Amino acid sequence: MEAICAAASAGLVGVRVVAVVSDEPDASGLARAARRGIPTLVVDRRKFASRGDHERAILEALEPYAPRMAVLAGYMRIITPVLLAHFGGEGRLGVVNVHPADTRAYQGVHGYEFAFGLTNQGERLAETFITVHFVDEGMDTGPVIARVPVVVHPDDTLDELKERGLAVEHQLLPRMVDRVARGIVRLENNQVLLRKQP
Repeated sequence: MEAICAAASAGLVGVRVVAVVSDEPDASGLARAARRGIPTLVVDRRKFASRGDHERAILEALEPYAPRMAVLAGYMRIITPVLLAHFGGEGRLGVVNVHPADTRAYQGVHGYEFAFGLTNQGERLAETFITVHFVDEGMDTGPVIARVPVVVHPDDTLDELKERGLAVEHQLLPRMVDRVARGIVRLENNQVLLRKQP
């Protein structure tokens, strides 16, 4: 989230962050956004009977800001058709997420641990991928916008791998958000389409 805000503030991407929303009242991103003068909203998920009700409350809170795209930068819940339909509507650009693994191979939390061979007693990989994708109703199953490899060195610690991976996440996500915002990348019929650039 902060990488996108910093890139937007510096004019490096063609987006404006209109609000930051969290379902956790004490999320550190709220304070970081507030320091940048970005409006922050808390919609505590524990106050709602269903995910759909929670997302309707999020959309109601966002209404004054009229966002055209949602970016799940650290938001750790599966999205329902309520939010997806809203941001997939006319004049809107969709919902975008970043995942620290190749979504074809691994979905869910602990993507770096998967690459390190710690998840499900797996095999340590030679490389992992940072993946930016459009969000669908599944867990990290939406159409892929971009993947960037990150080498897993034989002598890496998990923290070293995470540090290198996060550096890639912080570069890749703002760039892909920019491309979606400028219409270079778009989602149509669940397919990622690229506009040819001059």
